Amino acid sequence: MEDKTTPAVAEAREERIVNLVADALEVSRQTDMETKWQHMQQRMRASRRTSVWMRVQRVAALLTLPLLLAVAAQYYLYNKVEEAPVQWLEAHTNPGMTTSVTLPDGTQVYLNSESTLKYPQHFVGELREVTLSGEAYFEVGKNEARRFVVSTAQQVKVEVTGTRFNMEAYSESGMVATTLLEGGVNMYYPSDPCTKLVKLIPLQKLVYTSADKSAKLYATSGETETAWKDGRVIFKKTPLKEALRILEKRYNVEFAVTNSRLLDYSFTGTFTHQRLERILEYFKISSRIKWRYIDSPDIKVQRTKIEIY
Repeated sequence: MEDKTTPAVAEAREERIVNLVADALEVSRQTDMETKWQHMQQRMRASRRTSVWMRVQRVAALLTLPLLLAVAAQYYLYNKVEEAPVQWLEAHTNPGMTTSVTLPDGTQVYLNSESTLKYPQHFVGELREVTLSGEAYFEVGKNEARRFVVSTAQQVKVEVTGTRFNMEAYSESGMVATTLLEGGVNMYYPSDPCTKLVKLIPLQKLVYTSADKSAKLYATSGETETAWKDGRVIFKKTPLKEALRILEKRYNVEFAVTNSRLLDYSFTGTFTHQRLERILEYFKISSRIKWRYIDSPDIKVQRTKIEIY
């Protein structure tokens, strides 16, 4: 059969076929480019996630490093303080003088005449330990977790957690006296065959004598025992022997009682700025005792001696 297609129709058909082929190629090319673009986007997203995670890790490291350094430094300094030898300090008073000192924990201590307190520059461990030779009044800073302990040359220890008390323990004396005003006190003292414990309550005074290793408990107002820190002398039916001992510390003198019958006398009175001679005259008037200064041939003797007869 003869093809009667005109040239114009044939040309149009060829052009359409070419266009169809071109469109197919374009579609194929665009599809391939889209696939590649999607693959590229996926790689970019993965790269961004990796980059973000790496940045997060770097930031975390920067934030963590100072913290680790701080913890390490604190640990080092803490152990360095714990391991370093503790430096001990000493507070001392001259004859006839008083002073006060504040300890590292805030405890306030008043020292009477010729007294020495040794204490660490800082307290470590479970105890706050000090050593006393002489007389001191303590206002202990409260700390239930760290007990406060006062040791003496007589091997007596007083243990508290927060309280107010007076303690007398001169090294040359065989006597230790503790007077409690507030709180609670545990006093340990040597007594054959073991160490004994006495628990004091407020307004009690415990006197330990090392000669026979005995202790006696008394009721007291505490005024006579603590008046010295306020610059006063208070006697409340105070026996002569005790009264003279108080005056010895206050005025840096030494008494010699040559009439033993006078030791039965007791005295009541309050003195603040009076001279020693005025107080002794009061004794003379109230109890008819006599007194006089004793000259010593030894020029090295620092204390004035007074005879009571």
